[in-house]
Amino acid sequence: MENKRLSRSEVVRGILDGLVREVISGGAVAYIRDKVQRFDDGSVPMQKWSRCNQMIAFFNGTRDARTFNAWTEAGRFPKKGSHSFQIVAPLFKTEKDDATNEEKRVLSGFTLINEFRIEDTEGKELPYQTRMKELKTDELPLIDVAQKLGIKVKADLCGTAEGSFSPFERVIRMNCTDKQVFLHELSHGIIAEIKRKEKITLEYGFEEICAELSSAFLGSLYGVEIDLQNTKAYIQGWAGKGHVAWKVIEAVEWTEKVYKFIEELKEKTQKEEKEMKIFSTKTAAKSAKPNVLPFKTEDFKDRTQIYNPKIGKWVKRDSKTGLFTSVKGDGKPFSRVKIEDNPFAEVAKRLPGEADLPPAA
Repeated sequence: MENKRLSRSEVVRGILDGLVREVISGGAVAYIRDKVQRFDDGSVPMQKWSRCNQMIAFFNGTRDARTFNAWTEAGRFPKKGSHSFQIVAPLFKTEKDDATNEEKRVLSGFTLINEFRIEDTEGKELPYQTRMKELKTDELPLIDVAQKLGIKVKADLCGTAEGSFSPFERVIRMNCTDKQVFLHELSHGIIAEIKRKEKITLEYGFEEICAELSSAFLGSLYGVEIDLQNTKAYIQGWAGKGHVAWKVIEAVEWTEKVYKFIEELKEKTQKEEKEMKIFSTKTAAKSAKPNVLPFKTEDFKDRTQIYNPKIGKWVKRDSKTGLFTSVKGDGKPFSRVKIEDNPFAEVAKRLPGEADLPPAA
């Protein structure tokens, strides 16, 4: 049997169809969060704060803030001149229940606590900072696509999430080194670009399904190791009450859009690079030529010149109109302009200077 060489589109369709069948087959699976090693292993105190306090820290531009004593215990100290910000902490007191005769904690009020951002401290490197250095952004798959879209990629803390994408900042924050997580966030970035161009919106949960399916597809296509079990569990978790199979089939259209966007962007980039290479070659060729004057090197065909013995200078004449146009100030003939036949031409050529000129009439 003769082997048929599959086209690129057939290979792509085969990978996507196989992925869809795998995702919608079988029963429910559990998402294993520990499979991905996050930079933040739970040692950041902020993760235990209330949502309100976390928002206060967020508006102060940090994802890790601690008291002076807490930073001292961690081996870091606030920089000279740095300022703290305040969060709200509850105060409790212990009271005895008259009915049960048991002690219980009762909220008695609130107090303000001064916190310092990690950006305003110096000293010992924290464990998660060491782990962040393991992220090599230039080695991530399709990083050139992110750069072409103006999306920055950096290691950062994202709480319990492995990564995040901010369409307003155009930043992908990675809380791990997992390449599939990056493809997931990159898919969000591409989907945001498509939504902007097509002026449409997507329901949040459905967009998460599209991004996860796209990340699994792109990983399979470009040789990145993917975790289908977690992908399946992730999609099932975001499908909600809707039927998973229908949600996945609906998301296939967006996965194809993401892939098409990437391919078109790559073709455009290759075309621009080719044009730039041709331009550079032409520029280099021009630079290699000898430096010449920026005007014509051949003789002027519509100009002649005549020597005026009265003023001792050469005068240029328009051969079409017969009018004189300009006078050479240094007494020397114009270059590349034909000398008219006249009684004084040969004399002027032999004369070394104005002192030997015939007397003026």
